[in-house]
Amino acid sequence: MRASAGLLICALVIGWGPGCSHGRPEHQSPDVESRSPRSLSDDLVRIARAEDRRRGGDLPGDARRRSDVNIRRAAARALARILDADDGPLLSALEDEDDEVVAWASYGLGESCKGHEDRHVRALAARLASLVADRGSAAGRTGHPLEGDTRLGRRVVATTLRALGRCGSDAAEAILRHWVGGGGEDADAACYAIGDIAARRGSLSSYSAGALLDAALASPPTEAALEPFSRPEVAFGGEFGARLASAARASLAREGPLGVFAVRALARTHAPGVADDLTRILMSDSASPSERVEAAAGLALPPPSRMVALGQAISSLTRRRAPLLAGDDYVVLLSAVERFDVGESGASTSILDSLARVRPASVDVPADLRRASALRCAAAANRVRNPWDDTLRECDLGDGEVGEQARLGVLERGALLGSRRFAWVSLTRSAHLRIREAALQAIPRHPELGDAAREALAAALTAEEPGVVATAAKIVHAHPGRVFVLAASERRAALDAASPPPTSTPAMEIDAAVARALRTALARAWRPDLVETRVALFEAALTVGVEEGREAARKGCADDNVTVRARAGAALAAAGEAPCAPPDLQGAGAAAEIGHVLSSPTRVSFEMESGTVAIVFDPALAPIAVTHLVALARSGFYEGGAVHRVVPGFVVQFGDPQGDGYGGSGELMRCETSPVPFDAFDVGVAIAGRDTGSSQIFVTLAPEPQLDGQYAWVGRAQGDWNSIAQGDQIRAVRVEEQAQSPK
Repeated sequence: MRASAGLLICALVIGWGPGCSHGRPEHQSPDVESRSPRSLSDDLVRIARAEDRRRGGDLPGDARRRSDVNIRRAAARALARILDADDGPLLSALEDEDDEVVAWASYGLGESCKGHEDRHVRALAARLASLVADRGSAAGRTGHPLEGDTRLGRRVVATTLRALGRCGSDAAEAILRHWVGGGGEDADAACYAIGDIAARRGSLSSYSAGALLDAALASPPTEAALEPFSRPEVAFGGEFGARLASAARASLAREGPLGVFAVRALARTHAPGVADDLTRILMSDSASPSERVEAAAGLALPPPSRMVALGQAISSLTRRRAPLLAGDDYVVLLSAVERFDVGESGASTSILDSLARVRPASVDVPADLRRASALRCAAAANRVRNPWDDTLRECDLGDGEVGEQARLGVLERGALLGSRRFAWVSLTRSAHLRIREAALQAIPRHPELGDAAREALAAALTAEEPGVVATAAKIVHAHPGRVFVLAASERRAALDAASPPPTSTPAMEIDAAVARALRTALARAWRPDLVETRVALFEAALTVGVEEGREAARKGCADDNVTVRARAGAALAAAGEAPCAPPDLQGAGAAAEIGHVLSSPTRVSFEMESGTVAIVFDPALAPIAVTHLVALARSGFYEGGAVHRVVPGFVVQFGDPQGDGYGGSGELMRCETSPVPFDAFDVGVAIAGRDTGSSQIFVTLAPEPQLDGQYAWVGRAQGDWNSIAQGDQIRAVRVEEQAQSPK
């Protein structure tokens, strides 16, 4: 498909004739042809405020018809983030002559596609056809810019393809299949879009699987074609296994930047020799850390022979690598040990015994102690079945958190009765927040806990820490049966000889201590940025019939935050209550940063225990978020904090003062999401729902297409982020100006 791409797309979008135009539509004459510099600046501020407040009606009425392209771009961006129920303005912006305006409109239509799939797919397909026809064959398919020089303008076709993937209809998937073999950024986008569709459906159609493998095995190949096969939630037919293995091996031989997809895809096949391939990758000096971590994960999958190979790789890695507790190799080794199952492999425990006794290079360096403790405890937890085993008790050389996590993992392997139940109760009272939360999360899997579970939940709901409260409330909401007891009337009847015998469905009521704890928690004044805690509490209360939950949800209906409003409405509906009335948000203020945002990239360096890394914050796509985050860095907010989440090969996350992932700076930021990819070492704002960002940020360690468009892209990371371990402290932060955009 080259010059005829537009005609083919029209044919695929059922029955369209005149609607598919070739060439750009004529741009309508603006109502106002000229503006003074002062009024243009005022209009941009007005648009920024409307976007931040999520009020499409506040946009200047003629913004989409202005001759000034900056006004039109700002308006399209605002519309794509506001996502009003009326999609007319976005559909109109889709016909603009400027590529960046079209890219924002496409993105917004993709994000708001639910319930409008047919209309949005038709509009996106028609615009895609005109883009291809206008640009010609080569430029339209390879992503070469023919006009304009903005980042989004260069990606307008790729953005439109990803929007089709968000819509997810059969017609959209058919269009996308015709783009996967064209090469370049647009072909990659089509592959990722098919992956988005497959992830939502849970399976990859045979038509799409065949097209993707054809593209992966073509000359030149489309490396991104393996990405949909790499998603663990996507099932595909076993008949594709041999071709998939061939394509993955060929991709790995080329050593490209998307090799992590090939490793993940190869691991999901059962072709002969896969264990050997994965072992070579795990031990390779040339493979990226992400590829090596994924190889370890693949060796932990069936059949059991892979687990044997993983044990042998751990042994070899331990013997040949030095120093053992530093750099990328440490992260790879820890990932392998955490996944290793000595029982399934039938291997000797000697290697685990050795690792459980690893000593740090220096007992005076906290980072060395943490790394040694993590490796020792991972080996010990794999080695033993008794939570009181001496090896497990002695594995943690630091503050005890790693050892408690290992003990909890051992407890999970059996029923929590007797001494094991006592050990679990002690962990629900740990000094470490993440341990308390992890212990509570075991309740749904262990009904035998009975009274102990109710007591632990009641205590957690009255805790001072918002993460502990939220964890307990989520369990009550999802598993209300864990907090219900025999009703008082049933207990009295059981003691009365004159009462009729009990029925098979006795009356139940919520445990009084849990009900009191919920009321106490609902009455507290939670900070605005603690959205997860606020929402979890009224959802739990409504689920178990605590009256105060209804009032809290009603207040949530008028909250400034869209996630709180949406969840309040859903919770009331689930409880059979009247729906939320449209909120009156006229008093909602806009972000203080508007009109004072950073105008150029700013480099922030973080002196970690393991070395210095940096982030170049770029305000081009998320000016308010970047200005806010840099201000936090200047204020010293991040100094002394810890990296609270590390998923090797995937992400590093920090910015929560309490260190459990539930906290923030005290202020909320509205989302500034963009239709740009998250490649390795891109930086985004961590959220727990729309408009819930505050201070937490993450760094991706590999390309992660499933994150694209769902988080605010705020910059690029520099330095050895793969070597950072969970718990590493931020010793110092330095802010400096950066002259050029990082991406």
